[in-house]
Amino acid sequence: MHSAKQEITETIKFLTWLKLTHGRTVASCLQADVDAWLADGPTTRHAIRTFFVWAVKNRTCTNITIGFRQAKTAPLLTQGQRLAMLKACLTDNIDTLSYRVAATLLLLYAQPVVKIAAMKSTDVILTPDGPRLSLGEEHPTPVPEPFASLLTTHLASRPNMRTGSSSGSPWLFPGYRAGQHIHPNTLMERLREIGISLLGARNASLRGLVKEVPAPLVAEMLGYSHQVTQKHATAAAEPWSRYTPAIPEY
Repeated sequence: MHSAKQEITETIKFLTWLKLTHGRTVASCLQADVDAWLADGPTTRHAIRTFFVWAVKNRTCTNITIGFRQAKTAPLLTQGQRLAMLKACLTDNIDTLSYRVAATLLLLYAQPVVKIAAMKSTDVILTPDGPRLSLGEEHPTPVPEPFASLLTTHLASRPNMRTGSSSGSPWLFPGYRAGQHIHPNTLMERLREIGISLLGARNASLRGLVKEVPAPLVAEMLGYSHQVTQKHATAAAEPWSRYTPAIPEY
């Protein structure tokens, strides 16, 4: 929703500028106009790309190309910062238990906030050896202490349970609206208030994991694509290029 809103806003700004500055419409727009607009402003201006992809496809204009914006840097916490935040979430009462659990899922397992918000209680699998998390399509991921105790306590005492059905909410993080999980924006804002850089924490977590475990295994355990984990492994100088995933026996 936010992305679509930004694309519309930036497109309106560009078309207004194009008309007032050059007296042209999208049909008569030049590549030089687009290049000048992108070069003389914030990176959010690249959001007009979606509009021009549509315009070219519908032959409203035929001579405009805009490549994908390449980020110059990737937000990244140091491992020291990540571990300090992780320790605070596990041992200090920096927030309510549910938000501490959500923050730990980000810091320890590199889970996107949108995915964390939509996790179900059944994604936590209780076994005699302790809880496991179903994050990817492969085997459930083990949960170490002290997070295992925090997770099982949260599972047994989730807030907003009355907003679900009479049988209880299926969500790991129930929302305030009946039958809904917590809104991702609510979770994002709360974690930022704690002092967590969301993207920086996720990147740092992935970098740390691919240094310890082969990138293909990280992808399978955490629900990422192999391309994403390999990219982080390369950035961390741990390509694991000769690693071959185990072939299951039938």
